[in-house]
This record gives sequence, C-alpha cells and structure tokens, in this order.
Amino acid sequence: MPARISMTKKQRDVLLALPETENEVVRHYTLDAKDLTAIASSRTPETRLSHALQLCCLRYPGRHLRRGEFLPPVMLDYIAEQIGADTEAIARFARRGATRYEQLAAIKQHHGYRDFTRPARSMLSDWAEQEAVGLTDGRILLGRLIEKMREEKIVIPGVTVVERLAASAMHAADGMMVTRVCSMLDEGHRHQLDTLLVAKAHARQTRLSWLREPPSRVGARPLIEILDKIVIVRSTLVGIGSQPPAFGSRLAQMAKEGLLYTSQAFLQMGADRRHAVMIATLRELGATLTDGALSMFQSLVARANLRARKRLEETVALTAEQGRTRLARIADVLEALVISAREGGDVASAVTEIATLDTIEDDAATIRRSLRPGRPDIIGELPREYHVFRQTGSRFLSSFAFEGSRAAKPLLDAAAILAEIGGDKRRRLPDTLPLAHIERRWRRHVFTNGSIDRTCYELATYFGLANALASGSVWVPTSRIHRSLDDLLANDKADGNALPAHPDVDADTYLHGRASTLDTALLSVAEGLAAREPTLFAGGRLRFPKEQEDSVQDDSAAVIGALNRMMPHVRITDLLDQVNLWTGFAEHFTHVSTGLPPADMRAFMATLIAEATNLGLSRMAEVSGAGSRRALLRMQMWHMREETFRAALANLTDAIHAEPIAAWFGEGWRASADGQAFYLGGPGEAGGAVNAHYGRDPIVKIYTTITDRYAPLHQKVIAGTASEAVHSLDGILGHESGVDIAAFHVDGGGVSDIVFAVMHLLGLSFEPRIPRLSDRKLYAFEPKAKYGPLAPLFGNRLNPQLIRAHWDEIQRVIHALRHKVVTPSLILRKLSAYRQQNSLATALREIGRIERTLFTLRWFEDPDLRRLVTTELNKGEARNSLSRAVAFHRLGRFRDRGHENQSSRAAALNLVTAAIILFNCRYLGRILKETRARGAKIEDTITARLSPLGWDHINITGDYIWSETLPLDTDGYLPLHNSPA
Repeated sequence: MPARISMTKKQRDVLLALPETENEVVRHYTLDAKDLTAIASSRTPETRLSHALQLCCLRYPGRHLRRGEFLPPVMLDYIAEQIGADTEAIARFARRGATRYEQLAAIKQHHGYRDFTRPARSMLSDWAEQEAVGLTDGRILLGRLIEKMREEKIVIPGVTVVERLAASAMHAADGMMVTRVCSMLDEGHRHQLDTLLVAKAHARQTRLSWLREPPSRVGARPLIEILDKIVIVRSTLVGIGSQPPAFGSRLAQMAKEGLLYTSQAFLQMGADRRHAVMIATLRELGATLTDGALSMFQSLVARANLRARKRLEETVALTAEQGRTRLARIADVLEALVISAREGGDVASAVTEIATLDTIEDDAATIRRSLRPGRPDIIGELPREYHVFRQTGSRFLSSFAFEGSRAAKPLLDAAAILAEIGGDKRRRLPDTLPLAHIERRWRRHVFTNGSIDRTCYELATYFGLANALASGSVWVPTSRIHRSLDDLLANDKADGNALPAHPDVDADTYLHGRASTLDTALLSVAEGLAAREPTLFAGGRLRFPKEQEDSVQDDSAAVIGALNRMMPHVRITDLLDQVNLWTGFAEHFTHVSTGLPPADMRAFMATLIAEATNLGLSRMAEVSGAGSRRALLRMQMWHMREETFRAALANLTDAIHAEPIAAWFGEGWRASADGQAFYLGGPGEAGGAVNAHYGRDPIVKIYTTITDRYAPLHQKVIAGTASEAVHSLDGILGHESGVDIAAFHVDGGGVSDIVFAVMHLLGLSFEPRIPRLSDRKLYAFEPKAKYGPLAPLFGNRLNPQLIRAHWDEIQRVIHALRHKVVTPSLILRKLSAYRQQNSLATALREIGRIERTLFTLRWFEDPDLRRLVTTELNKGEARNSLSRAVAFHRLGRFRDRGHENQSSRAAALNLVTAAIILFNCRYLGRILKETRARGAKIEDTITARLSPLGWDHINITGDYIWSETLPLDTDGYLPLHNSPA
C-alpha cells in the first residue's frame, strides 16, 4: 500500500503553512465579537495573544501551533492589533508550556474542535475513497481532504498522516477500478490482450507498437493499414462493456500512460493492472485511429483534386503551346491564300504546300473548341484517380457507422449501397439509386447518354462524403473530431477558466442596436466623402493611403544600440537555467504517472533545447554531456506534453507581463497572430503540403499568438495550405495565462466573416489588416441608394430574418466557445466548410458582414487605427525572426513526419523564445536603471522603442554546455556588458 503521494518538498511544505500575505491573513484571521469575548477572559496580554494565535491556527491551516514556530510578521501584527496586545508578549508566554496546553484544551472544547481519533479517521477514510474515484492526482485529493478536516473541525495532526490516508484512498480507488474492468474480461479477452504484447507485426515490432505507430504518408495503403488496426482494436474490445462515468478520468490517465509504455513494461505489471491499462489504452487508440482514418480519407480526396488540377493545368499549358503552332500554321495558310489570289495561282496547291487538308481541318476544329466559353472542367480529370477509391472506398465506408442530418440522407443511402457492393465491378448498381446528393458540377459526368457512369457516381459520392464530414452534416459518433455539432457543443466538459461574461441580448435588441450603429456610420462616411481627397474615392472604391511608419532618429538609434550592447553575453543553456530560477517554469513539466517535475534538470533542459533548436536528441546527447539519447528521450516522452508546455508557457507569459519595462511595449490587453512557414526535410516531407506562395517544397506553418508586450500566448502547427482564419481564435481562447485579451489583430490570412461575427459576440474587438480592403463589399439593412456615393460598394442587402431565426443556435455556439467547451478551430472549420445554403453558417456570415462593414468604415476614417494595427503585426514579424534564429539546425527544416512530433517541436521553440524575451526584458530594465542612476537621461520615446527580441548577446549556436558557476552579483544577476565606468 503506498504511503506517500508524489510531491516535491516545496509542494508538501505549502499544504499546512501559515499565511504570509495580508489578504490571506485578513480572510482567515479576522476575529468576531464572540472570539474577542472568549480571548478577553485570559488575564495577561501574553495569554490573550496565545489564545488568539492558537485559535487562528486551528481554523487555518487547521493544525496546532507548533512550539518555537516562526510566525509571519503580518499574521502576528494583525492578530495582536485586534486583541490590543503587544507582539512581544508571545515570547513571554512561549516559556509556559503547561499553561499553553491547558489553554489549547479549553479552546478545543469551547469551539468544538476534535482530534484525529479512530471515529474521525474511519469517517474521513470512507469519504476520501469516494472522492478518489473520480480523481487521478493525489495532490487534489490531499487538498480536498485537508479542507474537509477544516470543515469538520478535525485537528490536522501532520501532513504525513493525512498524506497516508489520501494515498490509501487513491490506491483503493485504483484497485476498485482495475477490479471493475477485469470483471468484464474472460480468458479469451486476456489472451488477446497478451498476444498484442508478444506477437510480432514485423520482424522487430510488436503488434501493440505497430498499433500505436502513426501513418507515414497519405495514400491508399496507409488508409488500409489504419482500417486494419481499427479491426484489431475492435475485435479485442468486443464484448467488454463501458465503464461508469466516475471512472472516466482514471481511464483517461491510464490511457495516457499506456500510450507510452513499452510491451516489456506492460509484461512487468501484474496481470489485472496490465489488462486494465491495456483496455483503457485501446479505447483511446480506437478513437485516435478513427480520427486518423477519417482525416486520411479527406486527405485522399484533397490529393485527388490537387493531382487532377495539376494535370489540367499541364494540359492547358500544352494546349496553349500547340495552339500557338496551329495559329502560326493557319496564318501561313491565310498568307498563301492571299498571295495566290492576287497572283491568280492555284489556291489548293498553295494551301497543300503548307499542310494537308486534314491537318488544317483538325487545326480549325481545335481552335473552335478552345474558343468555347467556360472554365476548364477539373471533374473530367478525376476519373484517373478512381483506382485509389476503388481500392479503399468500400472498405472505408463499411468500417464506420455514419450518421447525418436529414439533408444528408441521400448521401448516406448512396454510401451504404457502395459499402454493400464492396468495390466489386461485377455487381451492378441498383436500379433505384439515390441521386439527390450529386452536386451540379458532377451531373454532366455522372449522367451520360441516358445512363449513369458508375465511376463518376462513386467518385461523386466519396467526394460528397468528404465534404460532409468536414462541414459536420455527416458525422461518426465514435470519433472525437468528426462528431455531431450537438456533441461538440455539449457543456459537460466546460473549462472553469471561461471568458468574462458578456451581457445576453435577444435577437431584436441586437439587430436594432447594430442596424442603428451601421446606418449612422455609413451616413457619416457618405456625407464626409465630399471633403476628402478625390483620389480616396474613385472608380466606385474606397482607397486607403499607405501609412508612413515613423523612422527612428539617428540619435535614438545610437542610444538604443548602446543600451542593447550592454546586455550580458550568455549561453542559451545558462539563460534557461536563470529564467527557470526566476520563474520555476520547469516544474510544470510533470511526469505522466507521478506528477513530479524532472529530477535531472540538465537532461530536461538539454531535451528542451534540442527540440527548440531543431538539433535532435542524438546530436544533443553527443555535444552537451547532459545525458544519453535514451535519457533525453525519456524526458521527452514522459514530461513533454501539450498540457505541460501550455502551463509552462503561461508561467513565462505572466512573468513577461509582470516586468516593469514590458508596460512600455504595449497596454497588455492586445494580441496578434501570424503564421510562420517551416520547410520540411527528410521523413518530414511526407507530412507537408506545397504552398505556391512559399515555393515548391512542402511546408508546415506554426501559427503563433503573442501579446502587445511580445509575450507568446499560444502556438499551433497547421498545414501549409490551411486557412489561417480557421485557427486564428485558438490562441486568445486557448491560453492559460492570466492575460485578458480585449483586442485582436491578424493579417489577411486570418480574416473571415465568421471570425468577425464570433469575435464581436464574444465581446472582443477584432482589428485585422485586410489586404485589398477596397475590393471588399459593404453591407447594410437599408437600400444602398440611401448612402449616395457609397452605393457602388454595396453587396446584397443584409437579411435580419435569417439572423433572428438562428439566434438561439448562434448563442449556443458562442456559449461553448466562451466556456472553452470546444476548440474554436474545430467549430470554425465546420462552419466555414458548410455550403452556402446552410442557414446557421449563413446567419453567422450575415453578422460578420455587419461587423466587417463597421470595421471597414473605422479603418477608412481612422489613420491611428491603421498605424496601430500595422505596429502590432510588425511585432509578430519581428518575433518570427527570433524564432527562425533559434530553430536554425538542419537548415531550419523540420524532419518530423508526425503532427504530434511537429507540435512538440513548435511548443519547445515557442517556450524558448519566451524565455529569451523574459531574460531580455529583465536585463533591459536593469540597464535602464543603471544608466539613469549614472545621470544619463533616457527619453520615454526611446524606452518605448526598445525591443526584447534581440539575440546577438546569446550563444545559440553549438555551445550546449552549462557553466559550473556564473559570475552573479549580490542580487543574483549577471554583470552588464561594457557597462560604463
């Protein structure tokens, strides 16, 4: 039976520590009239003070006042002030042990306190075992147990005693769950589970390891492999019932550990626990594989479209080249005709000398075809991709239970028919086929010569299913990502760290207010156009003059350069150690199983640097001497997870905002986001996409959100071709820091009407920089003629009835986002993928058009706003330069093929850049303080121009060793470089 809960000494000491802040002292130690009357019964000042201190200590933290214990001065002063005693009196009473114990007994009897005896122990043990069922962290149970003892007025004997009670309860709850899971297993189940650990999928890989291995690339074979894995997982779990919701968190914790255990580690466990952990792991793995298969299918559809488009472009280019040849030949024929006609020669002979009549006829027909109106049809190229879907389509369809809305019924019926046929070309399609799901662009290819082209019909169904999964009109209940919108918006997993409440209004109130605001703004701009420069409104467009950025004066630049040169020179290793000493960010990287921070801090820091700089664990182990590759790998596997990176980043973000100099960089409530492309190399190339904007090599993008004080809030790896608008809100809604963001800036890629709508309804200000804003339409509830010269800029009239009809659904989406029930990108991806006729998405777009029109008018009228947005976005661009300088190894190319590994590398990179920014902020503040102390006058305008993004003073390149001692001053800081005498 475990006797301890995994905690550091610091965590254990805090549990029953006396309060040391004034707020805590006032909250816990304010005495009422009855208390003061009881205390006044003591005759001397020292006994009155002792009575008050012992009573307060019994109330909080709930234990006896220890003999000779140091009392925080703020606590002693506050209590002594209330009873009118001198704090020096406590020294006189401390020598009278017998009186102290008599007084303590009287306090217990008068106030109802009782010792931790057998009846109380039994009651607390039963209570703790019930509480432990739904918990995975023993520290949480220990905290609740201590709080319970305070409520019951049970004197806490000591941390170790209560800790053993909590540990026993956690152990009992764990055994209860293991017993419950194993009671559902028969010998067949146990044999299947053990087979996964010993049977080989390949020569050197167990079947369990193979099940957990991510796909290497997008293709038919990888999809079939995922489906094979799903079959194995399902067959292993068949007949095993679900567990009570109370065990959900424990099963999730078991799965988290099981996904990291090796087969050998599993075999070293007891049979019951091994099987329970494997069941939890396989359930989690089943959902992961389901998401992987659905995403792979969508990727196959996207790849087919891309290949078809490329072939079409090549055909068009070839046709254009051949067309020039044909036109030149026709020109020669025409010249020969003219010459022959003028000279009275034989026209036929003149023509045939250039080309045969058949060739000329073919040229004429080809030129006529090229003159037909309309765009090239990509659908005609897709049948060449059919072999991929013939190989995988029916197997994919039969592997999942697809559900959908009423509108998706024809699509689901068609998918069921294709699944039943099983890809067998010898089996005919039924006479009555569902046809309503065939999109217009497919119809002329599906319906040919009065019959149905089977290849095109199947492709139309597969492509329609991929689109429906993306939009949410079709879903798979066992998936985490592709669930129904109702399941995604369910609030049973709401995060307690919700956004501030926003006043609820009904649809009519909203529409009345926004219509009035919009009408006033449009009329104001329309009336003011006459006084503007004529060039700002020409050709039916609003023109936005480029803002001239303020240039730094030469003398300011010289002062800033001199200040930056005073920064201490330091290795990246020592920098991280010093930042960790200030903030303790490494303590957030808790072990998956024990919850303890890294024991070997050098090995942890080396792993973090290897990830951030893109060096890799093997090379870092060679050059740093911090540990073997396996030691670093253990740090990566067991300590570095999404939640630990997020908590550590929040720690550094709060520390940056707390620096006095950071207030000069921004107000602290603005944020901006930008995507940074990283090229992929080696095995990673298979996991990237080619974005023509960045060249012909595959890339991924790290989409990073930072505050106006340069503090990183969040990062996310997205596909190189993904829409940034879908992911733009993840940063401001998904961070864990204490920063409250009220305004958000993005570049053109992060803008959409739905983002405008969501930001406004959340009560946040969305202020993007939109390229070619003059090409965007304005929208109004009133006829466009009302706004005179602005009329040419208007699009369709806004539809208030559509907004009113879907107001309740919209509020449900906003409520889920406000309470962080669901990731914004997941909802926005579905809403953005909805077809135009989907009314919920269309209603949100209508609201977005209102807000975008209002913002467009603000942008036109307010040059300060344009300068502000540009300044904030430039901070993100400058931060990208620092990020690029840190991740420079391997030519800055990521070689990780899995999204999880890429995300870990991106999180480490963001964390290290945050540490550099904090280091720079702290030392820039010291530089300013020292410079001013020497009599130099530093203008506030210069302070505001300083940037914490420099890295010239940091050795990031190759020198990955730690200094045994650092030349720190009495305050614990490095000496400034080239400090003036």
